[in-house]
Amino acid sequence: MKGTNRHKYKATIQYLGSRYAGWQVQKNELTIQQVIQEVLTRLAGTRINVIGASRTDSGVHALGQVAHFVFPEKETISDLQLAINANLPRDIRVVRLIRARPRFHAQKDAKRKRYEYRIVTARVLSPFLAGRVCHVPVPLDYASMQEAAARFLGEHDFTALSASRTTVKNKVRRILKSEMVRQGNRLTFRVEARGFLHHMVRNMAGTLVDVGLGKLKPSDIDCIIESRDRNRAGPTAPAEGLYLVRIWY
Repeated sequence: MKGTNRHKYKATIQYLGSRYAGWQVQKNELTIQQVIQEVLTRLAGTRINVIGASRTDSGVHALGQVAHFVFPEKETISDLQLAINANLPRDIRVVRLIRARPRFHAQKDAKRKRYEYRIVTARVLSPFLAGRVCHVPVPLDYASMQEAAARFLGEHDFTALSASRTTVKNKVRRILKSEMVRQGNRLTFRVEARGFLHHMVRNMAGTLVDVGLGKLKPSDIDCIIESRDRNRAGPTAPAEGLYLVRIWY
């Protein structure tokens, strides 16, 4: 599969993150980026680096991760996509592959990202959903969670909702969409921004669950944000409920 010409490709990738230590390559841990790079390197016969748009955490899933890589020319893009998927494990798939402009950068060119946090409140969780949603086996106050989610909108310092050990200095982010959606016993927290802090969406989701349980009031969201104190917010929600859904360019 070696060729004289090399082209940059943009890949849209879906994966179940359950058995991976997140997207980014790590020592002694299996990651999504590592698996894809190893497949592309075997196919190309030369080292291929894959750059992803978002560094999803261990156990987090993706419906619309985006990555770019440079690869030797092959007969068709369709053949390359088929070859990649034939060599990937079943829980990772390149669902779309296109030729990218030479200067395209999956991470730096991203304008907006959407994450969803999925919760099921059934008393008994279907085994087909195990590891793919956050199970809260009691009723949640959906109206209060809706009101609370809306309070995340706008530009704020999200220190109180970031990972306590984060090294990022600027913790100001602008939330473009923040809403709760309900279908029966399934609740989805949908949030969009240009970028997020480490654990930020999971901390927001955990705080909203506390609102739904009556441990916090919707108006407490304002106080939590203003406090910049991680201890004031809810717990970090489990990774299994989080999905990277879409990235805009």
